[in-house]
Amino acid sequence: MSISLFNNYLDRIFSKFYNICYENYKGLTKNPRWLLMRKIARFKTGRTIMIFLLKSSKKLSSSVVNESNSCFTDVNVNVDDVVNTLQTEGLYLGINLPQEIVKEIVEFAYSTVCYGNRKTNMGFFYHQKEQAQLKSGKNFIIGSYFNTSLLCPAIKKLQNDPKLLAIATRYLNAQAVHQGNMMWWSFSGETTYHQKSQAAQLFHYDIDDYRFIKFFFYLTDVDDQSGPHICVRGSHNKKKLSYLWLRKRETDEEIIDYYGSESLVKICGKAGFGFVEDPLCFHKGITPTDKDRLILQIEFARTDYGMQHDFRASSLLKCI
Repeated sequence: MSISLFNNYLDRIFSKFYNICYENYKGLTKNPRWLLMRKIARFKTGRTIMIFLLKSSKKLSSSVVNESNSCFTDVNVNVDDVVNTLQTEGLYLGINLPQEIVKEIVEFAYSTVCYGNRKTNMGFFYHQKEQAQLKSGKNFIIGSYFNTSLLCPAIKKLQNDPKLLAIATRYLNAQAVHQGNMMWWSFSGETTYHQKSQAAQLFHYDIDDYRFIKFFFYLTDVDDQSGPHICVRGSHNKKKLSYLWLRKRETDEEIIDYYGSESLVKICGKAGFGFVEDPLCFHKGITPTDKDRLILQIEFARTDYGMQHDFRASSLLKCI
């Protein structure tokens, strides 16, 4: 075995060990109920039982949602069509942001500090990334924003949008609860296996509740060179036992071998292009090779465990 292959093998072992330890540490110290959910919810039977047991305590509201107040009134999106497609494929494309909303959020991104590799002491403005890397001695794979709904009215409006809430509520079969937002830059350049793992750039599936969905909106044009999102269609309903018992980052070869290349949906689009996904599907963001990507994620679930939000105390946020 060559030195590079051996180092790559060690990198994968370290990444897997790190992720397991970090998940258990975070759950035990912050919310053991969240950690228990993550152990149960990877199994379809476990999700079914827990949803049945919790159903009586969370009755679905019968109030009518006024979708005329939505930002998406000009978008031809039928809630039933979205939900039916999500149930079978785990993915629905084409819930696009109005351009005035895109402009407002992008202006916010350029004028607000982001944080390298999600570290609260690694703040910098996007246009100062190169100087920030030199000063810190770090290579930033992503640049995340915190407190987005508190600082950006457009994002606050989106997380309360009646069209998104209607889709989420119907799909979850429970009153949708906003779990949190994420907005981040994926920076172009070379990355290690561990860096790809930390930046969600390897195939994985999420476990944020017994049932949950995420809306994604591109805020920059995304093509093959700028980090398109890939979703494995239908994989929320089909996983082999090793994916359940030994949950880890999976290789492209493993995913293609099991699901077939035709199941992989590479999502490109102009700024504003949006889609909704059941994140129990295998998915990843491709590492950008030429242009940086800015994306917004808004998540809804049946329960808010307080673990997915982007809130950080201002006293913790430091610029480089």
